[in-house]
Amino acid sequence: MIRPITASQPSRGMLVVLNGASSSGKSTLARLLQGALPGEFLHVQLDVFRAMEPPDYFRSTNPSRNKLRVAALCRSLHRATREFVDHGQNVLLDHVLSPEAWDYLLEDFADCSPLLISVLCSPEELARREEVRGDRKAGLAASQAKSIHRGREYDFSIETTSATPAVCAAEIAAWLSLTPQPAAFTRMRARAAVA
Repeated sequence: MIRPITASQPSRGMLVVLNGASSSGKSTLARLLQGALPGEFLHVQLDVFRAMEPPDYFRSTNPSRNKLRVAALCRSLHRATREFVDHGQNVLLDHVLSPEAWDYLLEDFADCSPLLISVLCSPEELARREEVRGDRKAGLAASQAKSIHRGREYDFSIETTSATPAVCAAEIAAWLSLTPQPAAFTRMRARAAVA
């Protein structure tokens, strides 16, 4: 039986969303931030949830089936994250927010107001990293980079093309040390409500 959250539970944890294309450096940044930030932060990764999928899971020719699978992926990732945050845990959520995933994020964290950070990288560098990794479909990162930031707002942005991961993590940590107030998520929700 799942026990309900009670008044004796700790206050809600901080949620920081790192949104960027595959190979932009989100996971490396999150691991470095875990060591650089005061307090403990869990690193919740989209890739961990994707690793549960069987081969060719999204190669279905049935658009309705794929839509349901995207919804299940996003909702389960967000639900796990919400449980951590609601139980007082700080979370770095490592995500690739497609248009559908943005919609789910805005719904699933409506009363949570996460901090949104864009992780940017040039298409040329994404292609280079993708080739070095060897575990991604060629061109995936560049195709994601074209759309995942379009029309989106962020509280902070980091450019990983030429800066080292350590420098980027230090910049994010310095910004977080100023205890910024989430604003981008609220603006994005307000825009979505009008649309």
